[in-house]
Amino acid sequence: MSDIRHSLLRRDALSAAKEVLYHLDIYFSNQLQSAPLPIVDKGPVELLEEFVFQVPKERGAQPKEQTKDSVRQIVFSSLFSPQGNKADDSRMSLLGKLVSMAVAVCRIPVLECAASWLQRTPVVYCVRLARALVDDYCCLVPGSVQTLKQIFSASPRFCCQFITSVTALYDLSSDDLIPPLDLLEMIVSWIFEDPSVLQVLLTLQLHLTEKNLYGRLGLILFDHMVPLVEEINRLADELNPLNASQEIELSLDRLAQALQVAMASGALLCTRDDLRTLCSRLPHNNLLQLVISGPVQQSPHAALPPGFYPHIHTPPLGYGAVPAHPAAHPALPTHPGHTFISGVTFPFRPIR
Repeated sequence: MSDIRHSLLRRDALSAAKEVLYHLDIYFSNQLQSAPLPIVDKGPVELLEEFVFQVPKERGAQPKEQTKDSVRQIVFSSLFSPQGNKADDSRMSLLGKLVSMAVAVCRIPVLECAASWLQRTPVVYCVRLARALVDDYCCLVPGSVQTLKQIFSASPRFCCQFITSVTALYDLSSDDLIPPLDLLEMIVSWIFEDPSVLQVLLTLQLHLTEKNLYGRLGLILFDHMVPLVEEINRLADELNPLNASQEIELSLDRLAQALQVAMASGALLCTRDDLRTLCSRLPHNNLLQLVISGPVQQSPHAALPPGFYPHIHTPPLGYGAVPAHPAAHPALPTHPGHTFISGVTFPFRPIR
């Protein structure tokens, strides 16, 4: 009966119903030749229900879909996984055109395959795909970024991987590697709509702790923070004569918040001295000073209790030193170990 069903699935409803009745006529005729009262098996009944009475067959439908998705992923991977040979250039060119077209027509299965490809492919190839999409939707045709923007609701997974690739593409090392304004505005709109691109750091600490990797495995390389901070400093110098103090202050607040969350979650491992050296050239910012001088991980190799920093008693940079006799100033408490997020005492400014 399974072979008959597969044949019926390729027909329209009317011809499938006629075909079911034809096969049932043959089936019961054969049954009557061997027994006066034929036994009605479950298979014929299911065919009648599905193709005559139009009752969808639920049994086995989900595994069939899963198998179809798996096959699609395997085929996509076979076509576009880099092999380190001359064919990679043609492979990447075709992939860029395919994904760009999938964005244009909102073809979700292709976008989901591309998301998986971006997740497991070396970054040098992911950057090439990101560059092709940025060229198509942010550079070649003005206003076409709206088409790319609208796929967020269709495939959030692809958008998440695309953001990661764009981050690797634009390392701010030259004018060509500064993201276009349209692209930045689109990504900001995605994050506003669903901040879970950002909230992954909140769940990271739990996963690292479960695997006994908290305080041992840094997922954000400190070396990657250096060009970012240098670029912020350069832009602050350029904006300084333009009376943009509020914009500079907001940017430094964002940097401080990102550093604090990254260190609290165990994604960024650094010492206090490393952080001071990194941020020493930046304009003064109260929130950044609290993060720099506040509790951070003492050693990238020391596992810490989940949700806590070590005790730090050093005042923020730019403030007077604490006297050797604390009794003379009872109003100055020492810094206790803070629980993650809830212990943060500095104000938070929402993105405007």
